Amino acid sequence: MDTQNQTPQNSYQKPPTVIDGLIQPGFPAKVFSALFFDFCVVFVKSGSFGTNSSGTMRASLGGFTKEALLMGAIGTLIDGKNRESRINNTASMASNSLGVIVQAHKLNFLLLYDKIEKVEMKGPNFAGEIKLSFYANGQRHKFRLDKQSKTTLQYYYKVLNEFVPGILC
Repeated sequence: MDTQNQTPQNSYQKPPTVIDGLIQPGFPAKVFSALFFDFCVVFVKSGSFGTNSSGTMRASLGGFTKEALLMGAIGTLIDGKNRESRINNTASMASNSLGVIVQAHKLNFLLLYDKIEKVEMKGPNFAGEIKLSFYANGQRHKFRLDKQSKTTLQYYYKVLNEFVPGILC
């Protein structure tokens, strides 16, 4: 049974718990939000840019020069606009049925909790990056979360243990 393309029509009562800013490896970057429902998690493509343009733009000009700080400020504005767009996209998707959510974009996919074999979470590393992998149906779904704190890591750990207990590595 292919759980990625399943579109259960079950209705749900409460809004999903959301983790935003999951970046899939590759170029151009594809940013996802994970919507945790009672029996499944749905990964929704919510953006197409990275989540840390300010750091990237500043670093490209040497870090702390006048020009680099200006580019970092511009990147911060871009990050804010991208984050706002992702949040609006995710909020509008979350109010739909699961079938509509999964079919809204060809990269959206669903994993049933009982089909998830394990979840790996590593980090944050020195740059604040967290790596997150979901293993289900013989496939690995890899993501990274940029610029995250230990508090954020604890929140992600709490969400994952709540919805897929006992399989987090």
